[in-house]
Amino acid sequence: MSEASQEPAAAQAATVHDWPSAIAEFAASRIELIRLESQDAAQIAARKTRDVILLTCAAALGWLCLTAGLIGVLHYLTRWPWWCCALLFGVIHLILAGMIAARLKRPGPAIFPATRDEFHKDKLWMQSLKTPPSKH
Repeated sequence: MSEASQEPAAAQAATVHDWPSAIAEFAASRIELIRLESQDAAQIAARKTRDVILLTCAAALGWLCLTAGLIGVLHYLTRWPWWCCALLFGVIHLILAGMIAARLKRPGPAIFPATRDEFHKDKLWMQSLKTPPSKH
């Protein structure tokens, strides 16, 4: 019988001593999850940055090159004053830039979805530990 009484005590002692390692494993898993989702967030930010750079280059080059040439063509074909042609092409390019800016404002994929879910589960779990069991 002495062996039987020692086994539960040994199991309980192992459980008590495993708390630090369990907490360390828990923290390590959360850190790894954050690291993985940070990589995804960095890729999304890189794509957004690329789109902003492309928008800026396209707007500037479009304004400088096409407008100058098309103003001359429109002036030649319609005999409108050159400044009216310049205003028309300016408005057209501003509309195009607005459309691209609207595309940039569209929400992207959620950032850190798994981490948020896990932290929510952890919060609920912690709250369940604090709440005393109901006596029914």
